[in-house]
Amino acid sequence: MKTYNPILFFLSAVLVLCGCSPKATLSGLAPVQGVVTLDGNPVEGAIVSFSPLQSNGEMRAAAGQTDAQGKFLMTTLSPQDGVTPGKFAVTVIKYEKYGPPPLKVINESGEDVTPPHPEKNVLPKKYETRETSDIQVTIPDSGDKNITIDLKS
Repeated sequence: MKTYNPILFFLSAVLVLCGCSPKATLSGLAPVQGVVTLDGNPVEGAIVSFSPLQSNGEMRAAAGQTDAQGKFLMTTLSPQDGVTPGKFAVTVIKYEKYGPPPLKVINESGEDVTPPHPEKNVLPKKYETRETSDIQVTIPDSGDKNITIDLKS
């Protein structure tokens, strides 16, 4: 049985929800990058997502993943292509495996049906959904390359 990577799953979902293939392009995207910290320390492996606060039909959701220094570049359709200008709710999650790995399970036909290793969000729950996150950003037409998202424990 294959396990899924929640980060890749989320980024793929963003592309599907946009109704576009990964090779599609969208005009008017602005470059966006920044850094995520937790209590002042960089957060590696977090998923940053922008969810439009306006519903004019032109704005799109976007996402990015942080590197070892907590830096991220936003993607709407193609890797690091930026975001549509406007106002967004921001969520940040980071999944890590916990507990012992599950025991290997083989069904009657010899197929490996071992459940995936349990994972949980290790960042404060407040930042997990647009309804509970208090982070918002407004992206101008020229973009923003200096976004700082400082999460608090």
